[in-house]
Amino acid sequence: MAANLDRLIKEIRDLSAAEKSELARRLDEEAVFDDQSWYWTPQWQAAEKEADEDIAAGRVHRYNNADDAIKFLNEQRERPSGEDQ
Repeated sequence: MAANLDRLIKEIRDLSAAEKSELARRLDEEAVFDDQSWYWTPQWQAAEKEADEDIAAGRVHRYNNADDAIKFLNEQRERPSGEDQ
């Protein structure tokens, strides 16, 4: 295995800058571990985009502790729809 790695390292060193850049891009795409693959699904990425938009628009709440957050969520559940927060 060490010999194979040494051969690969030599081959990588011989690549042009553009080829090294392309190699890095492809390796980055392949570096998604099985236990993290859920993050890269289209559904999760859409939710990430929505969350980023909410944060940018200021549609976020901050709490000092979990109890305050749970209290807020319970109040939202009990509030009639259409009522402002």
